[in-house]
Amino acid sequence: MASLSNMEGDLDPRVTKVKAQYEKTLLKVLEEKEKAMDEQMKNLENMDEDDFERLREKRKLQLQKLAVIREKNIRNGHGRYMELSDQKEFFEASKVSKNVVVHFFRGATWRCDVINRHFSDLAPVHLETRFVKIDAEKSPFLVERLGIVMLPSILCIKDGKTVHTIAGFDEFGGQDEFSAEVVAFVLAHHKVLKYDGPAPDDADEESGMMRPGGPQSTDLRNKGAIREGGMEKSGTNSDDELDAYLEGYEEPTADEDQN
Repeated sequence: MASLSNMEGDLDPRVTKVKAQYEKTLLKVLEEKEKAMDEQMKNLENMDEDDFERLREKRKLQLQKLAVIREKNIRNGHGRYMELSDQKEFFEASKVSKNVVVHFFRGATWRCDVINRHFSDLAPVHLETRFVKIDAEKSPFLVERLGIVMLPSILCIKDGKTVHTIAGFDEFGGQDEFSAEVVAFVLAHHKVLKYDGPAPDDADEESGMMRPGGPQSTDLRNKGAIREGGMEKSGTNSDDELDAYLEGYEEPTADEDQN
C-alpha cells in the first residue's frame, strides 16, 4: 500500500518540486559554509597568540555594537511585521529606521496575503530591516505621491530615501508561488536587507530578479483588473526622496480633498 506522503506527491507534483528545491538549496548552503570554515582554518594556522588576542578584542567590540543596534531596532518595531495605522506613522518609521520595507496592500487583493505571509516569516529573522504594511485605500496621499499603481507594491526605503519600488510579482518571477528566500534575495539586491545564502534557483544574480514566469498583480489604474501578459519593469522612483515629504508635510484637509 502506498504511503500517504507518496500519494500526496502524486496528487500535487509541486510537493516533489518544492522538496527538490529545498534539498538543492540546503546543499548549496552547506557547501558555502564548508568553504568558509576551510578558509578560516587556513588563517588560524598562521596566527600567533597576539593575533588571537586582537581578534578576540575586535570580535568583542563588534558584538557590543551589534547588541546596541539590535536593542534599538527592537524598540523601533523591528522583529515583527505590523500595519501602520496612518500616514504619519509611515513618515515616522522612515525617519527612525535605516532600512524599511513597506507593503502597500488592499484587503480584497489575495496576492497581498502572499506578501503578508513572507514578511511575517522574514521580520523576526532580519532585525536589520523593519517590515510594515499600509492600506493603500486608506492612504491616497501616499499612493499618489509615491506613484503606487499596482498591488501588491513593496517600497524599499534606505536612510530616509525611497530606493526602489517592487510592483507586483515580476521581480519574484511573475508567479504566485515563491519562497521567502526569494523575497529576501530580491530585497537584498536593493540593499534594504542582508542575505548571506546562495542565490535561489532561477535567480538572475546580476539583475537581482527571478527569471520570469508571468506577472501577477492588481493595477490600480484599471480598477482592480488582474494584468496578464509579458514582463513589465517595475517603477524605481530612485530620485524620490522622503526628506522632501518630511519637511512641511501636512495631511490634506477635507476641503483640499474635494478640490
